[in-house]
Amino acid sequence: MQRRSAAIVAVLALLVGLVFATVTAAPAQARQRPCWERVIDDWLDDGTINATYSIRCYQQALRNMNEDLRDYSGAGDAIDAALQAALRGGSPNSTSGGAPSGASGTTGATGPGGSNDPDRRPTIAAPTRSPYQVALGHLGTTSSDSIPIPLLVLAGLGSLLLVSAGGLAAHKRLAARKPPAG
Repeated sequence: MQRRSAAIVAVLALLVGLVFATVTAAPAQARQRPCWERVIDDWLDDGTINATYSIRCYQQALRNMNEDLRDYSGAGDAIDAALQAALRGGSPNSTSGGAPSGASGTTGATGPGGSNDPDRRPTIAAPTRSPYQVALGHLGTTSSDSIPIPLLVLAGLGSLLLVSAGGLAAHKRLAARKPPAG
């Protein structure tokens, strides 16, 4: 009996140690995330890139973006626009556009608004977020390195199946131990 309680204490101590190591390692990992992940996470936050990053970060974000995000969202366009703004020397959110003073190679072509700024185009606001999207945002599944929701659902179903199978096995054992009535 004493060996069993010592084993339980050892297992509990190991679990507490693993939880502590996981909790303390998460902030360190967040600080060490590559800049391209921060660019993608910035876009995933609200559909725009709010901060300014280096040109290398934008290029890596475009190169490392997963196919679903590239094909089914405007993330690639937003990151490309921010890259172009950084190459011009402006911020990704600047509406004045234009090349920095002393820049060469401007074409003088007129954009859609009739101005000389080729990148001037109407700004489309991000659609309002549905309650479903807000709930998903609170789950923490909107960053580029988070676990996909279908995988979480499958893990939950698999866990439920394992628990029910264990319950059935325990029920069979208990039923086999009972002496027949009568």
